[in-house]
Amino acid sequence: MKARLHLQQFCDVSQVTPELQSLVSWVPGKDVAGKPVSVAVYAAGTVFEGPIALQLCRTGQAAPADDECAKALNMTQQQIDVLRVEYEMNNLGINNKGDRDLYRAGVILGYNADLTYKPGPKWDEYHAAKAKIEGEEI
Repeated sequence: MKARLHLQQFCDVSQVTPELQSLVSWVPGKDVAGKPVSVAVYAAGTVFEGPIALQLCRTGQAAPADDECAKALNMTQQQIDVLRVEYEMNNLGINNKGDRDLYRAGVILGYNADLTYKPGPKWDEYHAAKAKIEGEEI
């Protein structure tokens, strides 16, 4: 049974079991003081095998990578996609209902460091429609 990660995930190397050690990647990062360090991650696309694969799929962190996992998961593609988007929003810290709606609609991609919106592919379209509606209400 296999599953493929949707997003890069940080890895606590003190908790990595021997069978997962080969899946760990090291990327540049910074410690709490801002000093450059290497950070352990599971890269997006990493394939996990065994019972952990099913667990990752059920939480939206991964998608089935083989028929065995897909059958055990017993979900439609739409249900899997919903879990994935929920996981993405949680990972990005998008907790406000209105902001979650904007993310699902492609209006925002998340937040900048100053908590302003990161514009999504439908940002301009959304604001043009909003301005039109506001202009009609006057």
